Amino acid sequence: MDMEEERTVLVIDDSLTIRRLAEVVLSAKGYKVYTAEDGDIGLQMAKTIKPSIILVDFVMPRMNGYKLCKTIRSDPELKDIPLILITSRGEDVGQTFEEKFGVLHFFQKPFEPDELVAKIDEVLGVQSQMSHLQADSEDIEERIEKIIKTYFEKEFFAQLKNILVETLKESEVIRSENIVFSGRINHVGVPDIFQFINMTALSGKLSVLTRHAFAEVFFDSGHIVFGATSRKGYSKALTDLVIEDGRIKKKNVTEVVKKAKQKGLPIGRILVQEGYITEDELMKYLRRLTEDAIYSILDSSDGSFYFENLPLPLNLSDIKFRLSPNSLILDGLRRLDERKVAAEEFRDDEIVFKRLITEDALQEYSLDERELLIYSLIDGKRPLRDIIIQSRMDELEVKRICYSLNKVGLIKMEGG
Repeated sequence: MDMEEERTVLVIDDSLTIRRLAEVVLSAKGYKVYTAEDGDIGLQMAKTIKPSIILVDFVMPRMNGYKLCKTIRSDPELKDIPLILITSRGEDVGQTFEEKFGVLHFFQKPFEPDELVAKIDEVLGVQSQMSHLQADSEDIEERIEKIIKTYFEKEFFAQLKNILVETLKESEVIRSENIVFSGRINHVGVPDIFQFINMTALSGKLSVLTRHAFAEVFFDSGHIVFGATSRKGYSKALTDLVIEDGRIKKKNVTEVVKKAKQKGLPIGRILVQEGYITEDELMKYLRRLTEDAIYSILDSSDGSFYFENLPLPLNLSDIKFRLSPNSLILDGLRRLDERKVAAEEFRDDEIVFKRLITEDALQEYSLDERELLIYSLIDGKRPLRDIIIQSRMDELEVKRICYSLNKVGLIKMEGG
């Protein structure tokens, strides 16, 4: 097998988005990628090109993934080609395929592009040294934790990150009968889009795709129900926030995910039932995720958006709050201005702040949880760099909070 053959991947999936995503991701890594929209076409292509690895969708028209894998494994010319399963059915299906057909790995849609590339690199690296590779012996608990993200991440395609942006731009797959309106952000700004949805009392999902971020926001009669975002170097889910606050250990998250799957409930609901957080705390966490999603896209100057007339997903139906777009826009734009000023004023990460009032006197001020956290980390010794690291917050957001605390006279720079 020459180097060209060793770098050939066949993707068999009836989803145009998945095919284009895999093509963009793998081509960028030097792979030669072939795609097929169903099992019959994929089988013929496999016989023709003899790919070094095949990605197979579980649910397809005509010949489904089960029949396709069975056919490939019974073909003398194809039986040794490594298989990777793409499924939306969870780990039970993946394990079945592992046992029956020696599928090397499975990815639950939506999957993480980086993980897909890493797995293909790993499989082909081993394959070049061994003619038969048995199923990966990775511990199932770790696999579940990697594949089954929190229901918010799965629901909002946060894992697709910037690759999805380019895929949608190239393939123009953001055409749907459910789309009410769409356009470019450089023609219509995000604040104007929010205000239009609010004034017309629309319900549905707004997707905003920029070069640096991907966000989805659900609306109910013009008001914001929930939002999620993923941007380069930063992505937060509900479980991340709960872990950071010390309410649950990372090792216990897998058990919570299992129970959520068994009961068909959102992870947040299980966290409340198991006593890790209260109902009010759950709403606070969800609101924080939503506000972060809105703030992250407000100043976007380039990219695409589209609004779909979709019902509110069942797993969001128990969210109690409804947020005013106008209030979030005003607060978000104020924060953006402060972030810009703070970034310029606090360019030196070695700056040390000191408190100007006692914690008892602090009760007279209405500080939110993040402002209180940053204030608690300020001790007159710890540099700004360490405060950013220990807060586990976005760098510019920490600087913005320090700017606000400094502005109202709660802290000041040492020597200032």
